[in-house]
This record gives sequence, C-alpha cells and structure tokens, in this order.
Amino acid sequence: MMKIFVLILCSTSALNIPGITRNRAGINRKKPSSLHSSVANGGAEENKFATTIAPTIGVIVANGMFLSSLPAVLDARSIGSLGSLNPIPWAFIWANCVAWLHYSVIIKNKYAFFSNALGAFLGLFFVLTGMALGSPAQRSALEIIALSATSMHIIATLFTTFLLKSQKQRQLFTGYLANIILIIFYAAPLSTLADVLATKSAASIYAPLSIIAGVNSALWVIYGLAIKDFFLAIPNGAGLLLAIVQLSFKAIF
Repeated sequence: MMKIFVLILCSTSALNIPGITRNRAGINRKKPSSLHSSVANGGAEENKFATTIAPTIGVIVANGMFLSSLPAVLDARSIGSLGSLNPIPWAFIWANCVAWLHYSVIIKNKYAFFSNALGAFLGLFFVLTGMALGSPAQRSALEIIALSATSMHIIATLFTTFLLKSQKQRQLFTGYLANIILIIFYAAPLSTLADVLATKSAASIYAPLSIIAGVNSALWVIYGLAIKDFFLAIPNGAGLLLAIVQLSFKAIF
C-alpha cells in the first residue's frame, strides 16, 4: 500500500499568524496542529494493519486451508483407498510450500515462513498417502513431480548458498523459482474452470473454499504492497483474481 505524504513549508510572520512561537535561537516555528497529528496516527494505524495484522491473519488462514484437506486424507488412510481424491495437487502443495520456505529464509520474513511451514509438512504427508494408496499411474506421477521438485530445490540451495554472492541475487532467484512453481500449481484450478465452461456445470467449485482463498490472497496482496515485495503481491493478486473468477462461474453456472 503506497502512502504519499505532502509536506507544505511556509515562511510566515509570528506577528500576524496565530500558533507561532519563537524559540531561544529566535527562529519561528509553528506548533504541530491536531490535524497533522491525527493524520500521522491514522497513517500509523493503516501501516500496522498492512504490515502486521494482515500477514498475521494471512498465516492463520493459509494454515487453515492446508488443514482443510487433512480429514479427507485421514479418512482415505483409514479405509485404505483414495476413492475420488486426486493426489497430484498434493505434490504441488509440497513443492510450492518448500519453495516459499526457501524464499522466506532468504528474505528473513517470519510471516512467509509460518504460512508455508505447515503446508510443507502436510504436503509431504499427503504425498506419502498418495504413494501408498494411489493407482500405479498416480504413484508414477507423484514420483516424477516429487523427484523433479526435489532436484529443483537442491539446485536452488546450491545457487543461493555457494554461487550467488549478493542478497539481491538470492532474493530474485528464489522469488522467481517460487513463482514458477506457483504458476504450475494454478494450472489445476484453471483446468477446473475449463471443465465448467465445457459442461456448463459449476458443481466442482466449492464456493466457501474459493471465498477463503480469495480473502487469503487479498491479505497477502496488502502485505506485499506494504513492504514493496512484488514476489508476494503479484502471485497473490493472481490468486485473488482466480478466486473471483471461480465465484463468478459458480454464480453463472
């Protein structure tokens, strides 16, 4: 969130303008007005919301979204079958969260770290469940995705630890990597939207989850803009747009 403060400097005479006092050095200074104080306080409150409250709520909402899949996975483990569950997105959850963990460590951002730590743990748990209960084709796909993502993260760690010299280079490298994986992760809901258009049915879109995802994305957009981190703001802006499109399709179809 960008804030522009305009400071107007005026040269006036202490003889004809009230509220002017003379200091010991003989320099005229205007007393701060209550209006200026209230504007400053309002700006501080807005900044606190954008840089502290919004990401804190974002951490809670993000972890809640990861936990929302846990009951279905535990049920599948109890009956020994995935049923209609698709395990492929689980691998991307794990890969995506690990990428953002790497980025959060590079930029030393606790909000980005704690919003992805649980997701990385649960994502791996979900992948192991898919490997145990999935069909041969599903297990093969999970292996390919997991091994490819692991290779990418090993290479990323090599670059950020030994090859990239500046903090800016490390931030750009991990930021772009996390966004590339996130784009791939967004392919799943995009394919769902394509199915909705083809079948003229939005039964596959769960509106409450889309609303929560939209709120979560909006919180991170606010935070990303406030700290001028566009690796956080831009992809979450795309996530917010995707949630709006999903809800629009739900209303139309």
